[in-house]
Amino acid sequence: MSTSHKSSELKPAEAIQTLPSEAPGAGESPIEVAASNFSADDSPFNEFGERRFVTRLSWFGPLNLVAVLAFTIPTAATAALFSFMYTVVLPESQANTAIGITNVFGAFVGAIFAVLIGFLSDRTHTRMGRRNPWILSGAAICTLGLVGLAFADYTAIWSVVLFFCIFQAGLNTFYAAYTALLPDRVHSSLLGRASAYSGFGSLAGTALGSILTQVLVSVFGSANLKEGFLTLPWLMIVIAIVIVIVLPGADLRAKQNDRDGALASGAKSQFRIPKDRDFWLAYFGRFAIVLGVMLILQTATQILRYHLGLSVAGAASVGAVAGLLMAGAGAVSSLFAGFISDKIGKRKPLIAFTVAFFILGAALLAFSNSVTVYYLYTICAALSYGSFQAIDQALMVEVLPDKEHVAQDMGMLGTTNTLTGVIAGGLGALLIGVLGYEMLFVISGVLAFIGILIFIPIKRVK
Repeated sequence: MSTSHKSSELKPAEAIQTLPSEAPGAGESPIEVAASNFSADDSPFNEFGERRFVTRLSWFGPLNLVAVLAFTIPTAATAALFSFMYTVVLPESQANTAIGITNVFGAFVGAIFAVLIGFLSDRTHTRMGRRNPWILSGAAICTLGLVGLAFADYTAIWSVVLFFCIFQAGLNTFYAAYTALLPDRVHSSLLGRASAYSGFGSLAGTALGSILTQVLVSVFGSANLKEGFLTLPWLMIVIAIVIVIVLPGADLRAKQNDRDGALASGAKSQFRIPKDRDFWLAYFGRFAIVLGVMLILQTATQILRYHLGLSVAGAASVGAVAGLLMAGAGAVSSLFAGFISDKIGKRKPLIAFTVAFFILGAALLAFSNSVTVYYLYTICAALSYGSFQAIDQALMVEVLPDKEHVAQDMGMLGTTNTLTGVIAGGLGALLIGVLGYEMLFVISGVLAFIGILIFIPIKRVK
């Protein structure tokens, strides 16, 4: 992986003046240009004059953890709450269908917003910069969706679907802008560690979301559980405001006309689908692995309630314990994997090694329906997914084809989370109904293995 030209001599004012990179010269091939990793630039400022973290993460690492945590906790609790509500008011077959439909539509809307907001974010010129307006907007839209879920009628499925789609729209609006901060602000030598904070935040947030769900079940009871949605949005609002304050964007209003003129006939003037080979190998490899994980994750409520035969309170209790195990195992694996990945400069072998733990966990579930084995699966999955997220997010930044479509391309890669939700929500319910839970677990493991194979031919990442 080659590095881009260093520009550490640029001062903020000069950096703002810098226009996007010109097209490849006569002697440069498109492959050489694509292979240049712009996040390896040693300048302390990007071309807009915004601060970059070049030699150390400083406070950005903990902020990254807290930000992801603040949005993952309500996301995990939201998925559990509406699923439990369906199982309370609907028979098993109808609840299974309703959970699948809600997840499918929510994930589909999320995928659309991930790409759309990424596209718009790269083209946003405001006093707050490119990313911050969308970060704040995402938190506000999430709040609207959660308030709607608190008042929806769960016997009328489509009202729940509507508000869950609004929540997913807000969630992906936030993430489309927020994830672009890594290539915007972080040097490539620190990407593994920065991603490790994100990975741990995601796993810990999922764990704390499970614990919060148990608390809400205890406080509100099964009949009034939907009132718990009103407790969820406030942490997201606070952290969005904190991000905007501590990571101010450059005021781009004065530069809008100059940049628009310079880019009128360039690549940034319109939406484009990347044609880069490594980008799509990373996309489909990640798609297969995340789909395998999502098949089990999105059917967790059915697994606990019907496969393990637990009550709502019992399922919430087991989910909380599993959450603690997930947080502990995920913390160790994500931070360790991110550090090692940066030190050895390799991503692919570590991804193969860590995903193997998920395959092992899925195999354990296929041969037993005991709570103990469910806990063992949770540990394996946490070790796997914590490490995978730490390494994978760094890999995603390294395969970005060019600097002018950062948020758009990160948003497109992010659709591997949302589109797999579209598929997993429906496919999981279908597999349970037709083939049973055991085949669901087997297929999850097979998909993860296929993902490992797809990652292997990527050339731009070791």
